[in-house]
Amino acid sequence: MYMRILDITLDLETCSLSSHAAIMQIAAVAWDRFSKEDKQMFFCEATTPKETEHFVRTIDLNSQFVEGLWDFSQDTADWWRKQKREAKQAVADNITDGDVKTERQSQVLLNNALEELDNWIRNLLAGHDAENFCIWCQGTDFDIPILRYAAESTRCNKLLPMALHHKYFRDCRTAIYECVAAWLDRSEAYAQYSKLDLVRDPQLAYKVLPQLPASFGGKENAHDALYDCISSSWFTWQALRLLFV
Repeated sequence: MYMRILDITLDLETCSLSSHAAIMQIAAVAWDRFSKEDKQMFFCEATTPKETEHFVRTIDLNSQFVEGLWDFSQDTADWWRKQKREAKQAVADNITDGDVKTERQSQVLLNNALEELDNWIRNLLAGHDAENFCIWCQGTDFDIPILRYAAESTRCNKLLPMALHHKYFRDCRTAIYECVAAWLDRSEAYAQYSKLDLVRDPQLAYKVLPQLPASFGGKENAHDALYDCISSSWFTWQALRLLFV
């Protein structure tokens, strides 16, 4: 019997790229790296975002602005202005399907959202009888520093700061790239590719892995924090599985 490890992928939508960025949205989803079936990787036969074990909150920006502790970048505002209407609505207007829409309609203060995230992680650990956990993000230089600063600034001194310790967080991109690179060396199905091809085009890793089912959303959902969590979890599990099987 393996030690139960609870994997949690976390994603932020922010108003800046700095470590002091104001946070618009926080999302997280739990998954099982040892699942043998993709339909069970979210601990159930989930086919839509609302069926996963997830956390999502839209954060009040007014309070962050007037407190003056968080960064608002004009470059990021200009970037959002160029995005498609659907991407803007997912974050600003909270227009999604089913239960997730109800969950996101009310904006919450950042300190309350962090306390709720902390409690959500605690309940997951207890509910799944987990002995350990890992926090996954797309890279280690964006979400983690921003969330750590937010936790320190709002004095969220419970589990969350521990979860952001370097021992507990993992980088989705590195896992995906390196697992696929190791697998390409022995893959007959993709014999035309080499590890060097992956260095030249890192996105190749996502092309050779099974794609996220359309029922979870598509490109129009990109930059919605919950969708990004689900997508990152899916591809990370698929990449790890190449080495497990």
